[in-house]
Amino acid sequence: MKPILVFALLFPLMALSQERLLTVSSKDSLNGRPVLQSSLGANIKLNGFYDAFGGLQGNETFNVGIIDVFGTDDNPSFHMDLYQTQLKFEATYFEKKSGQRVYAIVESDFWGGNGSMRLRKAYVETRHWQIGQNWNNFGDELLWPNIMEWEGPPSGVWIRTPHIKYSNTFKNENWIYELSLEAPITNYVSFEEFGLNVEEVNQVTPDLTVAFKKAFPWGHLRLSSIARNIRYEYEDDLDDIFGYGFSFSGLYVTSKRNMLQFQIVGGKGITAYMTSLAGLGYDGYLNVNGDFVSTPAAGGWASYEYYLTRKLHSNFVVGFTRYNFNDVQEFELRIEDEEEIVIQGDFINSHFYGIVNLMYDPFPRMTIGLELDYGWKDISFNGFVDNSFESGDKRRDAMRISFGFMFYI
Repeated sequence: MKPILVFALLFPLMALSQERLLTVSSKDSLNGRPVLQSSLGANIKLNGFYDAFGGLQGNETFNVGIIDVFGTDDNPSFHMDLYQTQLKFEATYFEKKSGQRVYAIVESDFWGGNGSMRLRKAYVETRHWQIGQNWNNFGDELLWPNIMEWEGPPSGVWIRTPHIKYSNTFKNENWIYELSLEAPITNYVSFEEFGLNVEEVNQVTPDLTVAFKKAFPWGHLRLSSIARNIRYEYEDDLDDIFGYGFSFSGLYVTSKRNMLQFQIVGGKGITAYMTSLAGLGYDGYLNVNGDFVSTPAAGGWASYEYYLTRKLHSNFVVGFTRYNFNDVQEFELRIEDEEEIVIQGDFINSHFYGIVNLMYDPFPRMTIGLELDYGWKDISFNGFVDNSFESGDKRRDAMRISFGFMFYI
């Protein structure tokens, strides 16, 4: 099986091996291909879910990172929308003299809040360069478990950022390297439990990523890294912390389209890139020495898709995330519905996630699916409360039945 066929098998729901129904090609050609070809299409998706119990009632995605472990509301809820529908415009141009391919895309969905449109991708790509907004190079854009819910495993790296990326091969074309400058992300000020007087400031350096990939007939293995300089203001003084991370990922596709995917990620100051932690402000905290330091975090996930028949397939996904605040100078923690100040303490947070689903493709461009989502969030702490040492832990889970309908045109 050639690598290009593996790529086509990665997204069976979107049927990437098929052209869009609305495609326009120029009359002139080069080597049997139209010089210019453009298409307009849509991935229509009905997203529905029933929350059986737990701390995610009504949340649009199954993000175990935001489970309220101190909450008590277990009332069921039902929701259905089409905000995950995507609109995509693509164009491919072949320069006549060199034959070089230029590809451009603009893709949006309606997940910007209350059905408003949001930009997903907008970039131009040549043989070696990609300029615009796309999946961040620290992640692996060819990975995505075939699931109904749209958050993904808690440690997945699927953030999209503006970037300038260069890619090339070594003497062996199956060995690929990628370098990118990514737009910096500010994510350290929203964790209110710390009560920090930390203010967001303008960043002055892009995030740097380096990745190496080995392509095989059955898929690929990929190692990526990121380095970040995170600037902040604390008590009217400007300073910065260093963040870094590593990710190892891969996929294996059989001739029957069965597919194994995995990703392992770890580092410091990288929670902004991890699915269940992004936007929560956990990249840094103040320790007992009065230093603002980057937060250690790690996680991993794996998925397996199995085709029972040509049209019927099932997916199994598991994942976890863990991040630690060690020797925190001060944070507030609600214990038994009361707020207490914990001084010089440790705070450890873990997320666990599991999914099983069944999908049916009645037609080549259509998929119907039913899914069971289950996960839990666990926190543990220890520290001094009013000069008395205390420790404890708290856990809460959530279960959801997701369903969906997808049509690709």
